[in-house]
Parts: sequence; C-alpha cells; structure tokens
Amino acid sequence: MNERALITLGLLLAATARNGPGRALGDLHQKLRDYQAREPANAIALTVLGAAAAFYVAERGKNPKVTSFYDALVYASTNLSVGYSDIFAKTSGGKAIGSLLMTYGPALAARALDTPSAAATTGPEANRLDEAAVDRVVARLDAILNELRARTP
Repeated sequence: MNERALITLGLLLAATARNGPGRALGDLHQKLRDYQAREPANAIALTVLGAAAAFYVAERGKNPKVTSFYDALVYASTNLSVGYSDIFAKTSGGKAIGSLLMTYGPALAARALDTPSAAATTGPEANRLDEAAVDRVVARLDAILNELRARTP
C-alpha cells in the first residue's frame, strides 16, 4: 500500500472516530451526523455527488471504465446502496472512496425515506425528551397521590 492510500485511510479513520484528533474534527463529525439525521435525503445526495466527484478525479485517465462524471456517479450511487458496482477502483484514492461508501452507505441508505420530523425522535436528543416527559408524568402522579391522601378521612 502506498503512502497516499495510508494517509487517506488515516484521514477517514480520524473523521469517523468519536475522539478524533482535535475538538474541531469532533465538532465537524457531530455536525455531519446531525445533518444526516435531520435531512437524510439531502445527506445522501451530497454524499453521492461528493464521492462521485472525488472518484472521478481519482480514476479519470487511469480507469478505462470511468470516462465521464456519469460513470463515477453510477459507481458512487451503487456502492452507497448495494455495496458494489460493475466498475472497480484502480487507484488507491478510488479504493478508499469505495471503502467509505460501502461502509457508510447502508446506514445512510436505510434512513433515506425518513422524514425530518422522524429524525427528531431518534438519537440522544430523543432520550432527553423522553426523560423530561417521564419527569413530568411522575410529578403529575405525585400531585394526584398527594391530593388523594389529603381527601382520605
């Protein structure tokens, strides 16, 4: 494996690690996760277009099956959804892009039809909302219990 491929894989690992290098990378990671949860269809479109552009740049002139941006777009979209394509990456950069798409794609594609409101009911924010709702119910039940005890002769 050459040096560029190792750097690419290291960057991918750093970008997806929860405790990545530096607070800025962690903040970026969280913003991307939040965006994907809020706007799943837009996240898919941006991922496919960005990966296709990067794949086209990496493979153009080196891969006989990548003769246009459309070929790279087909590669990115099929890798994102089913994990493989009839086009195979020839360069280290193309292979890294394909690995990212095959790893990240199924989770992203699974949320493709979620509505933005559905995203608000999942994740850590939903747990906070559920805890607040439980606290309100418990407080209300305590008030009812206290009132019943006060009425008992």
